[in-house]
Amino acid sequence: MSLKYITTISITLSLLLLTACGSGESKTKEAERIEIPQSKAVINNSPLSDYKIIIYGNSHSSQLGGLLEIIITNQLPSTLVKITTVSGRFLDEIVAVDANVDKLKSDNWSHAIFQGQKYSQSGSTDYPTSATERLISNAKEHKITPILFPEHPQKGDPAEAKQVYDLHLAISQKQPSCIAPVGFVWNRVLEIMPSINLHSADGNHASYAGNVLTAMTFYQIITSELTDTMPFIPAIDLTQQEQALFGQVVTEVLELYPACGAK
Repeated sequence: MSLKYITTISITLSLLLLTACGSGESKTKEAERIEIPQSKAVINNSPLSDYKIIIYGNSHSSQLGGLLEIIITNQLPSTLVKITTVSGRFLDEIVAVDANVDKLKSDNWSHAIFQGQKYSQSGSTDYPTSATERLISNAKEHKITPILFPEHPQKGDPAEAKQVYDLHLAISQKQPSCIAPVGFVWNRVLEIMPSINLHSADGNHASYAGNVLTAMTFYQIITSELTDTMPFIPAIDLTQQEQALFGQVVTEVLELYPACGAK
């Protein structure tokens, strides 16, 4: 990693992260408990010369494509980027329209992101996951790397991160796919910087900062470029300190929760 990217701010944040981590033993045990089995892993997410990404989801992923494009083109200026979003309320409704599914074969997509699996916050209802599984299967048929997008937890409910992640982990065990640990990334940032506002006014959707944090998570998953040494991006309307903290946390959490299994 180039030393020119390590600023005084990122060094300070590294020390802060180490201080806030607590026992390394407990985190290691937690990571081992949820690790995607090697036999189930989807590991064809190697760096590419261009990225063609298709996103399926609802309002929680509506800003992802634009921010991902900004980050990738800033960090990898010689890389070509094409991102398309297929919008709907939930994945089962999106899949009900054949034309939406057919878009997986409409281009030589490198990655497909799936967000919008129904789930019960109370845990009282089990919603079918067959629509999400169908999308994953179709993506793999066309040699597209599938990435599941469990939403961030609602404001004040950090436990929801694990609930939603575990649901998507169960889906991945049926249809192997990568899983973005978005909720765990959000929880970690809020532990370190509780004053930062990641949620919009409704306490459900992401604020601009929250959307950036999520996009940075997908950037590292898709490109395999570590975010903890990312230089400041002027096109992102966050301070240098905020961007550096986000980058540190994304890399830390993805070490504990590898999105595409062990490599």
